[in-house]
Amino acid sequence: MMDTGFKNAQLDDSWAFDTLTRKETTYASHGYHKYPAKFIPQLVKRLLDKYSSEGDFILDPFGGCGTTLVESKINSRNSICIDVNEAALLIASAKKTAINSELLNIKNINLQKRLSENRDHKNYYKSANKRLKYWFTKAQYNRLMRLYKEIQKEDNQEIRTFYRCCFSNILKNCSIWYSKSIKPMRDPDKKLVDPKVIFTAHLNYMTKQNSEYYNLLTKSGALEVKSYVKKADARATGIPNKSMDLIITSPPYAISYEYADIHQLSLLWFGFTDDIKSVRKNYIGSSYREKVNAAKINSPVAIDMINALNSCDPHLSNQISHYIIDLESSFKEMFRVLRRGKRACIIIGDTKYKGIDIKNKEIAIELLKNIGFDIETVIRRKISSKTFTPYRDSIGRFSQKSNGKMEGIYQYEYIIVAIRPELNNRYPLKQFEKIAYDLLNSLKIDRFYGS
Repeated sequence: MMDTGFKNAQLDDSWAFDTLTRKETTYASHGYHKYPAKFIPQLVKRLLDKYSSEGDFILDPFGGCGTTLVESKINSRNSICIDVNEAALLIASAKKTAINSELLNIKNINLQKRLSENRDHKNYYKSANKRLKYWFTKAQYNRLMRLYKEIQKEDNQEIRTFYRCCFSNILKNCSIWYSKSIKPMRDPDKKLVDPKVIFTAHLNYMTKQNSEYYNLLTKSGALEVKSYVKKADARATGIPNKSMDLIITSPPYAISYEYADIHQLSLLWFGFTDDIKSVRKNYIGSSYREKVNAAKINSPVAIDMINALNSCDPHLSNQISHYIIDLESSFKEMFRVLRRGKRACIIIGDTKYKGIDIKNKEIAIELLKNIGFDIETVIRRKISSKTFTPYRDSIGRFSQKSNGKMEGIYQYEYIIVAIRPELNNRYPLKQFEKIAYDLLNSLKIDRFYGS
């Protein structure tokens, strides 16, 4: 079996950031929207400081809610956030855009005036998506739709995106989704609050945070730093060859969450889909995929693990097989877009399922080395700030608490620092690489979700 190296990476407490307060990890626009398993901005900043310089181009091909995007802008690095999840891209678009505070305050006053004068009594619930009816009571859905209709009247695209992000964040609280569960679970007895009350409270918070973000960028001269949001697959980004200076990303973990399910309220409400089942297959590691030929897997560690899983859970074995093949494709794409001598920082964690070790870190290292990356270092860090369900019971179900029979999962994660090798350090950047880099600087690929 191939030796992946770094099997026993030493724990580095300095990467845990476990003394930070919630206020510190949600500063500026980082707290606009709840998002499972996002990494904290201080982790991204440390990687930016260590492996990049001002003016560099940073990529997060599993961009999620845009943490890498925002930190890159604050630290004067250009950046691109890529994701297939339209709800995530909406959030990232709002978070990366600093709005003039005076203009936003005026717009907020106008919105509140429209809301207070709204006398709409139409029954929107009658024609609602069937799945949204599953999550919202008739009265609550109609209240939300009246609020949403007023948001949609905003003519400034950036501010409308800001409002839609705020609206997206309150959907779970306004539904009968069980408040303490990340995964879909109904609570018919949940006490519901008027959406206008929740929306206004969160809008006030976001407005305050936007002011902090805007002032921070103004002071550092970073308001005009480029940051792009693009809907694309991490396996086919559409980014020019050898144009990125650093990749910072956290791929979805194997057998973790179905992100389409977790974000279904926003995906359905904004019309990004009318059928959650149809979008699940687009996500890396989704369990909703056809049977795969395990011979396509280029990792001995993975093959051993898949064989062990196949004896107790064939469906999961197939899911993991897809995940590994997809992960390899995304790593190949990272290799393609990175400039020579530049790094990809992959944040990934191991877990357990029915007593079987899910060796995500070792598999990732194997795949990266097979593709041509050199592994510079692997940092082991204790997870102290991600929103995870940290235990599984004997049949593999998630749980928030251990009862003595639970397996601890997602206790640690690893930062794999991989380098695309230099062919020869003495030669300058080839002309075609510079052209690709300049082209990227001029691209107009930003996408807003205000329509």
